[in-house]
Amino acid sequence: MTDYNPNLPENYPLIEVIQQEITSSNIKVGSGCTWTGSGAEPQWNNSKSTKAYDHIERHHGPRLTPEQLRGRVASKNKYQGQWLNTDDWVNAEQATPKYPGRYVIDFKRPIGRVYHPDGTITENVTRAFVQRNKDGTLNSAYPVLDSFVL
Repeated sequence: MTDYNPNLPENYPLIEVIQQEITSSNIKVGSGCTWTGSGAEPQWNNSKSTKAYDHIERHHGPRLTPEQLRGRVASKNKYQGQWLNTDDWVNAEQATPKYPGRYVIDFKRPIGRVYHPDGTITENVTRAFVQRNKDGTLNSAYPVLDSFVL
């Protein structure tokens, strides 16, 4: 299933939706949709928008050190993805279907790395897990392995 988003730059490769689990298909949410959440609408195009992307930057952002990611892996006992570029989680929000739910999207180019519990790191990861809340904001989004299943 491929989703084309006209808001992405023309030279941007087509992002493909690999898996989806829509939890509410009767409302459209996210960037480009009517804001239904509380307070002011998030700044969708700003990767530093706390309202839209706070969890992502704090737990999966490119500024985290390898030691911080390894600590998170140890505390969660599961692998952790790290974005290489903050603009990519904005692109992920724009390319993900506009319904609350869970998605796996493929950027078809490297977007991050994955830290494993055994200490290894997988580089040049092209896919991301994205979880969209009922108001359209992203609950979580991080690079995942090709074998990731919802």
